[in-house]
Amino acid sequence: MSVSILMPVAGLPELAAPISPDELAREHPLWAADMAAFGPFAHAIDLDGLGPVWTPQGEPPTRTGRGLVLCGRCESTMNVARRLVEQGALCPFGSVLACEQSAGRGQLRRAWLSPPGNLLATLVCPPETGPWNDLRPLVFGYLLAEALSSLGQPVQVKWPNDLLSNDAKIAGMLVEERPGCVLVGIGINLTWAPEPEQLRQDHKIVAGQFHPLNKGVGPLGLWAALVNRLESSYKSLLTAFSPREFLMVFRSRLAWQGRRVLVQEGANVRYEAIIKGISDEGGLVLDHAGQEVVLLAGDVTPV
Repeated sequence: MSVSILMPVAGLPELAAPISPDELAREHPLWAADMAAFGPFAHAIDLDGLGPVWTPQGEPPTRTGRGLVLCGRCESTMNVARRLVEQGALCPFGSVLACEQSAGRGQLRRAWLSPPGNLLATLVCPPETGPWNDLRPLVFGYLLAEALSSLGQPVQVKWPNDLLSNDAKIAGMLVEERPGCVLVGIGINLTWAPEPEQLRQDHKIVAGQFHPLNKGVGPLGLWAALVNRLESSYKSLLTAFSPREFLMVFRSRLAWQGRRVLVQEGANVRYEAIIKGISDEGGLVLDHAGQEVVLLAGDVTPV
């Protein structure tokens, strides 16, 4: 995988701050380790019309749009990735990784706290048709849980696509469909997780951290490994399984199966139920007072 560190960029100054390898190294000790592992870096000019960038010395700058673009402080990597896709600078399985976000967001447009050291990224994914398009949040939730579990502690998916370890939220995803592509925003608590008093008042799940087996890996090293795994496993999954077969496999990573949860649909509908599995449409199958119901939109938390 090619890695480009974004410098002053024409058309993007309002979205992403320029940054150099030395400046990245000063952001956090893990970023310093990343810069040492991936460097030394050489300066290249006008990569894909993005303006000046830095690339690993001896590695020719990519012009395929499948590289990993690293940027300084930004509002969100989703915004940067969307603009780069529009400019033709990123195509499927290209990605954006930032050292810090000022306006990251999760499900229901909730704020995602994003200090330096945590992993903050957006992956560009190919468009799909039919059931696979609707199941994409589950697909990437499952694939990310599989990849993280192989690189650290066991991870499960809180339907539809939050990631848990020991019932603590260690990562979140946001999937947005755009013309010609799908953007998957991913935040992983690698070095820091908010305390309960820093979460919204109605939170039901505590935040936790992901602990890689390689304790010295930083955001760049972890993200490069994850993108490689996600690309290969995504293609293999869609080839090997039908949507219905995938949903059977997904159950192996579904959190809280057989447990009683509080279900919230909208602002005023709440009830207790037991999680039974996943429907053919990707909804959460529940046992509510002895009757099977399917939750297509809403939230669940353990009782």
